[in-house]
Amino acid sequence: MKVLKFLFPLVILAVGIGVFIHLKNSKTEPDPLEARIVSPLVNVQKAALVSAVPITRLFGEVESPNSSLMTSAIEADVVDVYVLEGESVENGQLMIRLDNTDLSLELSQREAELLEVDAQIQNTRIQLEADKSALRTEKQLLKLIRNAVNRAKKLAQSQAGSLATLDEALQNEQRQLLAILNRQQSIDEFPSSQLQLEARKQKAEALRKKAKNDLARTLVYAPADGKVTKVFVSHGDRITRGGVLVQLYDRSSLEVRVQVPADYIPILQDSLDNDVSVTATAVHTSGKIELVLHRLSAVVSEGQGGVDAFFRSNTSKLPALGITLEVRLNLPPVDNAVVVSIDALYGKNRIYRVVNNMLEAVNVELLGELNKKNGQRMVIISGKNLQQSDQILISRLPQAVSGLTVEISQL
Repeated sequence: MKVLKFLFPLVILAVGIGVFIHLKNSKTEPDPLEARIVSPLVNVQKAALVSAVPITRLFGEVESPNSSLMTSAIEADVVDVYVLEGESVENGQLMIRLDNTDLSLELSQREAELLEVDAQIQNTRIQLEADKSALRTEKQLLKLIRNAVNRAKKLAQSQAGSLATLDEALQNEQRQLLAILNRQQSIDEFPSSQLQLEARKQKAEALRKKAKNDLARTLVYAPADGKVTKVFVSHGDRITRGGVLVQLYDRSSLEVRVQVPADYIPILQDSLDNDVSVTATAVHTSGKIELVLHRLSAVVSEGQGGVDAFFRSNTSKLPALGITLEVRLNLPPVDNAVVVSIDALYGKNRIYRVVNNMLEAVNVELLGELNKKNGQRMVIISGKNLQQSDQILISRLPQAVSGLTVEISQL
């Protein structure tokens, strides 16, 4: 029994070794693996040459050409401010009142000066009439004095009178001639003195008008219906001449400034020159806003690759000043165009068509975009290098390159 217990493990070991040697000698080598290239499964679209209206997506900013930065024309204290930032105002609405105490005194002084000049003008006219009347009297006196001189001469010749009497009569005559000369000079100087007084009156009237205007400027009114964008003063501020008071813009003149790529400028300019309406749609959270091209900028700003176009809305109110909007510009219709999925476009000017299950690159001109009713984005490309019913690749392939073998999906 002890011998059997000792031999039993040896027998099991020997059987295991034998089975291992048999399996090793009887195994077969597997067939070698063959490399198999799987062509990507792609979707295609048949090219169809059609007439289409392309759109291009741009961005614009709401602004106003009639934005007013109102400044003070006088130096005064701020008494009252009646508007706040963001409030709407109507044309002629009082917004700010400045202190008018000093300007009221200034106006009173200017009016007193004008009254003084008017009084002087009236006095000179009265003086003129008095001088004319006095001149007539002076001339009559001269006749009497000359008669006395003639009598004195006769008496002196007949030795009935003295030479002293004659000399006195002659002196009286000369004094009367001098009086007449002075009176005539006063009359002759009247026109020039009147001109001087009229000039002083005009100056006084100008100063009074200026004082009156300055007094009126203590009340700051809205120049048009608009919206206040910023208030720069508050009650008690001392504002200097030229100091900024309030900024507002005309709500009726809001427009959207859009930078349009240079490629589209000739088309837009030609449409404006021929009175052809160019429309666009602005997308805002409140809804879509229909726009019409109003004008193009005359210059290209430094660092820009296009020209600014200005759009206005005839049907809807534009949102607040400074809001950025997506603008979908409707371009003029184009013929011999192909509408394809945006996934077909690689870069800006390349698509692929499938010829004999191989990709072939085709350079195209991107004319714009097109939105389907279901929201799918499509692009419009020129059909110049395409043939009717060409199979255009519309699947995105990261490794897309000419010569790549593909398999067209039959779905």
